[in-house]
Amino acid sequence: MRSAPDRRRRSLVATLLALPLVLRGGEVRASTLRVATLDYALAQTLMVLGCPPIAIGDGRDWEKWVREPPLAPDTVDLGASLDPNMELLAALKPDLILTTDFVALTESRLTRVAPVRRINLYSEGGSPFPKAIAATREIGAIVGKSAEAERYLAETESFFDESAARARPFRDHPVAILSFLDQRHVRVTGRPGLYQDVLDRLGLRNAWEEPTNYWGFSTIGLERLVALGDAVVVADFMPDDVAATLPDSPLWRELPFVRNGKIPVLPTVLVFGGIPSARRFATLILDALEKGRA
Repeated sequence: MRSAPDRRRRSLVATLLALPLVLRGGEVRASTLRVATLDYALAQTLMVLGCPPIAIGDGRDWEKWVREPPLAPDTVDLGASLDPNMELLAALKPDLILTTDFVALTESRLTRVAPVRRINLYSEGGSPFPKAIAATREIGAIVGKSAEAERYLAETESFFDESAARARPFRDHPVAILSFLDQRHVRVTGRPGLYQDVLDRLGLRNAWEEPTNYWGFSTIGLERLVALGDAVVVADFMPDDVAATLPDSPLWRELPFVRNGKIPVLPTVLVFGGIPSARRFATLILDALEKGRA
């Protein structure tokens, strides 16, 4: 049988989940909520709103795929997002669990532990950045951080205004972003997708104009990169074995955008992230463009 504090906490969560996104009559405070999530983008959003998750799925790979914002050392790793450690999650007694369509098959088990709220940034229709804005407001309302959400969104608008000014010198030349799977296959980012949304905000033109999936990428063979012409090309991910062998590929060396057998590789940024990833990518792509011009 649940204790009185547990019942009160569950009642508070249920009330918050039932609230509209715009809270009238003042903001409900829920700073004591213990939230777990199986999604990196939702975890990022909780963190920037000042309500870091107590636990996440695939926590061991945060530094590899996300890095910013840094994960708190006491954040519990629930294991694989598609098969979380239910015993560990139950022992943590979360008040709320945030999920997405990608991990929807876990929800029947998760609801035995705590209320579940599904929030999607990557789904059919539209593009991720507007959905990330809506998700920031929704999460802010749920956890009692609406004021913090609005402040963060206002800061984001100012950030992109400043970043667009930085991008002006590079608007005459298209750019492309690649993620390498192996020596012969890459993911190239396009519309819709978070990177594309950022390029649009910066006023930069993507050299890859073909449609992609709703995650924002197409998987293609290396030979199709000839379509990029002499675009400015950077990678957001390149495994060590690919970096070591790619310069030896005759096909790679003959691509117009390749300089000295190499292209710049960005520091870690989550391509399937939320607004924190959008801001980080904007900074990193502009840093790369400015370095290439120097």
